[in-house]
Amino acid sequence: MKPKHQAAPGIISCPAEILDLVFQLLSPADLRVFGRVNKAFRNYVEPLLYSKIQWTWLKAESPPPITLLVRKILCRPQLATYITNIHFESDTFCRWSFKVVPKIPFTSELNEPIAFIRKTGVSYTDLWIQELCQGITDAWLALLLAQLPRLKCLYLSPNFTQQSKLIGMVLRSAIEPAYYGLPDFRHLRDVSFHLRVGDRSRKKRNDKNTTDVLPFFYLPSIQHLSASIENPVIFTWPAAHLPVPNLTSLDLNFVREAHLGQLLSVTQNLKTLRWAWYFDISVEDQFTTPIVDLDQIDTALSHVRDTLTDLTILAECGTGLDPFLPSIKTEGSLKSLVNFNKLKRLQIPLPFLVGFAQDTTKRLQDVIPRNIEFLVITDNLKQQNQDVADRTGWPLWEWEDHVIIDLIRLWLEDWRACTPHLRGITLRLEWTDWELDEWLPETTVQQLRDLGAQAGVEIEIIDLTDVM
Repeated sequence: MKPKHQAAPGIISCPAEILDLVFQLLSPADLRVFGRVNKAFRNYVEPLLYSKIQWTWLKAESPPPITLLVRKILCRPQLATYITNIHFESDTFCRWSFKVVPKIPFTSELNEPIAFIRKTGVSYTDLWIQELCQGITDAWLALLLAQLPRLKCLYLSPNFTQQSKLIGMVLRSAIEPAYYGLPDFRHLRDVSFHLRVGDRSRKKRNDKNTTDVLPFFYLPSIQHLSASIENPVIFTWPAAHLPVPNLTSLDLNFVREAHLGQLLSVTQNLKTLRWAWYFDISVEDQFTTPIVDLDQIDTALSHVRDTLTDLTILAECGTGLDPFLPSIKTEGSLKSLVNFNKLKRLQIPLPFLVGFAQDTTKRLQDVIPRNIEFLVITDNLKQQNQDVADRTGWPLWEWEDHVIIDLIRLWLEDWRACTPHLRGITLRLEWTDWELDEWLPETTVQQLRDLGAQAGVEIEIIDLTDVM
């Protein structure tokens, strides 16, 4: 009698290239079915099944099965070597909520996880075990990461990073000279590690995640890092030596201009930078102020002047418990930006270029990089200072449509001399003028298009006011 689960003749003996083509077309559910056929199939499909672990946390009361995965790879460590991609998504909690991430439930003994932690010999063993036993998500994620020697991509959405103390400790252990039996994350290339904007539960704890994120800069293969980095009182790198990362792409928010230069000073190969200037009236520290210090931003960006090809600067504000937007003003200028000779694409708020006040003496060509190809001007911060009772020192957005057109016209009259590689200009509009019920009327849009046609430069208007 033939075995009950005998494989189809010849399939498993096919060349690996053929099997790859076949199995890559199958869904995870189908792969699991094949894995139950026999040991040969299981050995082949398990690396495919475990290569990417992707979860979405849909309900606060039903967290992802982290404990099940951790227990399984503790019992079968070989499975951990298959995992190269962790993608944990979630949008469970309200953006402006006071809620903290629910605890991870577990129904069985923790002997194996505790034994693993004790075996590492790290100095924070007791804290790690204590928080693991309390079901703290941070502790369980740290335990998962501590078993993934071949991890290449890590994506943790804000619900998974609300607490990150133990994750940070594991990362710092990875860059220390001592050996703890933890992975060194030498294969990690892509990381996304963001906090939620307006997360009041973090403000109540008044802790910073800086030391938890900075170890990523030390990892030898890191190329793309997208992270929220909070502003510490004293900025200190977590190792005795400065990092020398191979980062080519960096996406930052929360960190303000005072510390931005510290981060950019070590990114000698950076080509793409996306930075969100952020102010929240409810964050009380010496760095999160309502002043956009353009001189300090200019100095920070100078560290990547010789490598940067793509720069995006955003600006947004949180209101805290105040129903009104906070007052903002700019000081200084981005005077050195014109000398960023490798910069091909720039997206930037209009006030960062010419301020809030309507000043006809200011010219775009005095700040736009001379080798720019594509410029995107946004209306970020357009609504700031509208609710200020005393506007002394807090300028309103004064730029009217016709003056903006004149600003662009003056540049385009001589664009071949000052920016000879210019190919396109985009106005990205997110705020409507509530009095006129529009920001740019159709006549103004047509004027801009005609202006671009005359100069031989494409001008595009992206109107997002209806979707905001």
